[in-house]
Amino acid sequence: MPSATHSDALWSKIHLAEGRLVSASNSFWNHPDLAEFLPDFLVQLHRVMQSGISLMRTARDRALALPGDPVAAQTAAYLELHIEEEKDHDEWLLSDIESLGIPPDDVLRATPCAAVVSLLGAQYFWMLHVHPVTIFGYLIVLEGYPPLAEQLDQIRVRTGLPASAFRCLKSHAEDDPDHIAALNRTLDRMPLTPDQTKFLALSAFHTIDAVASVFEELLESHAASSNRQPLRQKALSPSYV
Repeated sequence: MPSATHSDALWSKIHLAEGRLVSASNSFWNHPDLAEFLPDFLVQLHRVMQSGISLMRTARDRALALPGDPVAAQTAAYLELHIEEEKDHDEWLLSDIESLGIPPDDVLRATPCAAVVSLLGAQYFWMLHVHPVTIFGYLIVLEGYPPLAEQLDQIRVRTGLPASAFRCLKSHAEDDPDHIAALNRTLDRMPLTPDQTKFLALSAFHTIDAVASVFEELLESHAASSNRQPLRQKALSPSYV
């Protein structure tokens, strides 16, 4: 029997650890008050998208600074292409958020939640102090769990929010399966060491917990706000700064 590929082995570990993320995601997307705090989610997602480009550029540059390392070389080559694929997506999302009546300046000044800082900050540690290939654990989790396009259509109908708020999300729902396939293929070609395999999984595990925490923080913030004032008196777009 052939041995498992790098991507198969990583996905096996991810599936063992994904329970918290799946639970938090389901609680978020199926919440009856989703229309009230989905704008908050989009604002936090914008922080992730905007910072994610800088994160990938840093990982690419770190990989290029490791001459003679075949894993670093393949990491840099993949990131060069993926940075181009993801370029301007944060601007698309900014436009979607503006269609909800939230000015771009408010989005750009928004305070990232603690889980977003943890999500992104940990990757700088992994890439700078372990190896830049660890960013693949982060990318595979983020690309691997997007809502499906038909689910987004159902959410749009259920929340009553305009279709313009979902344009960037739908684009990712359509593109992410191809991105995941490219990530898997690239990972499978790499001559990973046992330590690199281990740290890839740890990067993925941290990403799972951090993304779950983003959903949980938003839900907890909404619950606390709901306890302070009656739901019917709450405005659709809360403060982001």
